[in-house]
Amino acid sequence: MASVSEWVDSTFTVILTEGEDGWVCAQIAEVPEAISQGRNAAEAKANVAEALTAAIEWRIADGEAIPAASDVRVEPLTLRV
Repeated sequence: MASVSEWVDSTFTVILTEGEDGWVCAQIAEVPEAISQGRNAAEAKANVAEALTAAIEWRIADGEAIPAASDVRVEPLTLRV
């Protein structure tokens, strides 16, 4: 059975968004349920790493796939209405 240790040293894409309250929201693009926040970017990244570990454990337990970082593309999008 797979374990979280197989994902140690894997690189994921973190999306950082600063809120109006000054806190920074962090979400893993490949594993969107891995989300957290912090008072600054460094704290948000540390916290989302814990959330990512929990999400990977959950996905392994449920037999769900864990996408690789290469599965994510970041591109601009202009909304035209």
